[in-house]
Amino acid sequence: MEHDDDERHDLTQEERADIEADLDDLAAMRTIFSAQGVKGVVIACQDCGANHYYEWELIRDNLEHMLQTGEPRMHEPAFDIQEEEYIQWDYGKGYVDALADTGLEPERRVEITQCPWCETSFQPEFQFCPRCGRSLGAVRLYKELLERGISEREARAMLVRAGYEPF
Repeated sequence: MEHDDDERHDLTQEERADIEADLDDLAAMRTIFSAQGVKGVVIACQDCGANHYYEWELIRDNLEHMLQTGEPRMHEPAFDIQEEEYIQWDYGKGYVDALADTGLEPERRVEITQCPWCETSFQPEFQFCPRCGRSLGAVRLYKELLERGISEREARAMLVRAGYEPF
């Protein structure tokens, strides 16, 4: 005898497309927000009226389960949640959509792993050099300008004119 959890419910083509779009949105949200320390999303439950907190992997697994079985998994309430570590799904989706509307690619990041001033190595997500404390924003901008075909000399001149410290 099969259990209800094991039954497969066929999804319509539209339902399947919606879940696949949610998976794409989730991947973009995770890329953007996890670098800022966000652990997952909050979804207001239409059935019980409570907020449900999902870490990135849990919500991804649940969406993939829905694609396979046509049914959502039962969600146990999270324990000892720090609400500020989660973003509302609708906010995250809106943010991702706004980036797409402006032509930005959320999954594309300019990575820097060494300070050009003091040559200290660090993790690519660092925003400031851990040794000298300098902001790495100008270095990322410089690298992006080079990737877009602007000459090294012109890119450096632009940054100095904009008030950035030479490196």
